[in-house]
Amino acid sequence: MHYVQINYPSRFKYSPKTKYMKRIYHVVFIFLAFLSSGGLLSGQELTILHTNDMHSKLTGFGPESEYSPLVTGNDSTSGGFARLSALFKQVREESPDRTLILDAGDFLMGSLFHVAEEETGFQLNLMKQIGYDYITLGNHEFEFGPGNLAKVLKSAGEKGGYPQVVASNMIFSKESGEDDELEQLFQNKSIQPYSIIQKNGIKIGIFGLVGIDAARVAPASQPVSFSDPEKVAAKMAAFLKTEKKVNLVILLSHGGIYPHLQNNGYAGEDIDLAERVPLVDIIISGHTHVKTPRFIKAGNTYIVQAGSNASHVGEIKLRYRDGKIAEFKFNLLAIDDKIQGDSAVFNKIEKCIDYIDKEYLASAGLTYRQTVGKLNFDIKCDYTDLKSSNLGPFVADASKYYLESTGNHADFSLVASGTIREDMLKGIKGLISVADVFRVMSLGKGYDVVPGYPLAKIHLTAHEVKKLMEILIISRGKGGDGFIYFSGIKIYIDSGKGFLRKVQKVEINGKEIDYSKKKTTLYSVTANTYLLSFIGEIKKMSHGLVKVVPKDKYGRPVTDMKNQLIDVNQQKEGIQEAKEWIALIEYMKSFERNGENIPVVPDYYNAGDRTVVDMAK
Repeated sequence: MHYVQINYPSRFKYSPKTKYMKRIYHVVFIFLAFLSSGGLLSGQELTILHTNDMHSKLTGFGPESEYSPLVTGNDSTSGGFARLSALFKQVREESPDRTLILDAGDFLMGSLFHVAEEETGFQLNLMKQIGYDYITLGNHEFEFGPGNLAKVLKSAGEKGGYPQVVASNMIFSKESGEDDELEQLFQNKSIQPYSIIQKNGIKIGIFGLVGIDAARVAPASQPVSFSDPEKVAAKMAAFLKTEKKVNLVILLSHGGIYPHLQNNGYAGEDIDLAERVPLVDIIISGHTHVKTPRFIKAGNTYIVQAGSNASHVGEIKLRYRDGKIAEFKFNLLAIDDKIQGDSAVFNKIEKCIDYIDKEYLASAGLTYRQTVGKLNFDIKCDYTDLKSSNLGPFVADASKYYLESTGNHADFSLVASGTIREDMLKGIKGLISVADVFRVMSLGKGYDVVPGYPLAKIHLTAHEVKKLMEILIISRGKGGDGFIYFSGIKIYIDSGKGFLRKVQKVEINGKEIDYSKKKTTLYSVTANTYLLSFIGEIKKMSHGLVKVVPKDKYGRPVTDMKNQLIDVNQQKEGIQEAKEWIALIEYMKSFERNGENIPVVPDYYNAGDRTVVDMAK
């Protein structure tokens, strides 16, 4: 204990009374000194900074050409690792012994930086350099499979390491060897099921989970699977509290929350988990890209989430006293133009951009910062109003145009809102770069060095087209990632009709089709390989009521989508894959140019979807 020497005022003369008073003063001063040094009244303080769903947004959020982190007051962009680093440094300097920096998953996948991560480990290593202590895995870390994730981690380890990864509900396959490299990292504790750290006298247990929905939308994670997050959380929290005697249990959960309009609050996996697993003290939530302006209290548990793209950092300031959280304050810190970025981090990122230009974009005749178009309005995919969003129709039109321009006809194209990863924002100047366009359709990879899901083409009968539209209309009604946009096809529906009877008329390229069963004419459909892979699953999704068989141009059932890839340059050896993000660039090249010879997106796209007409309204 720290003692303070007390000098009593000279007017106190010795007497039995003054001796008694001196003892009282002595006790009071020692007690106050104890309190001021972190005793019972003040408790032990802890600061937690956290992010989620950053999606490799190392250079800010929209538009890329205006991001200037070393200068303040001159742009409207948000996020960026140079700014993050500056904020983290400031907080660490203010409270070095009581600060934790955490991330709740999906830190990868979403920009051209993730393309090079397997070879360079650049982002993960940079996350360690700027101060992250613990991170967990989301569904997008598995985008290219467990073997690729293992290579990313190993590359980062060779370059100087990465933040400690905590992942508690991964199940490795006993039969397949495809996840052996990742399992080895788990066995050698490069990935841990939990970790314990002391901060300012507080013993903290940290673990991480992939949620139910996140696991569902991570098909590439196979053969890795994920056990029930609530059961794992209950066991882990009890273990940490009872056996490891931690004071606080923090869960990094890629499960998610979302606004619940009916009760003016929140719902979701992390709310349910908190109510059923009371030993978890704090959930740092991810996956659903939600910003919580205030903390959520569910049962005994505090829940927070910081949005996405590193546009905000969550800041928790808490006091721990008498065996519990006595005070919990939460704030969202904007990562914007008011923060002057870290120049050393900025320069490292610039060198990585040079590497991306050379190794990945040169083969497509592109550069990272190349201007490819101009906007006079934002082009967005708004999940609160998907039908009125203009980005989905723009991407669908671009895909169909790109194929036609390369001699590959498709009757109509499909785009799922869930594969649209970022808006194209006008910003101040309206200039759109290659980097901006890639972020729109940044997921996946094909079989060449150019990143992104490739476009493929299948064929369906008119009757199958009608059945497919019935299913997609249902999917659109549910909203979310399964909202499908079209180009080249127009569907007339009666929303008052029953299940599988809503579609009344289908037009392809302006002509009504006869979708009676006797018609054998085949219609070509293009979409990325990820979306097309689900068409063959419609029978299962509809519980056997609807069967749609993807076919090649000769009417034979498709057994391998790789055989349906579109070749945009048949003069070259091999298949030159068609990528959706390159389709966007090629489509913009077709627009009328301004005085600076830059293509301008036409006003036609300053409106939403026009491909579905409800005849009942």
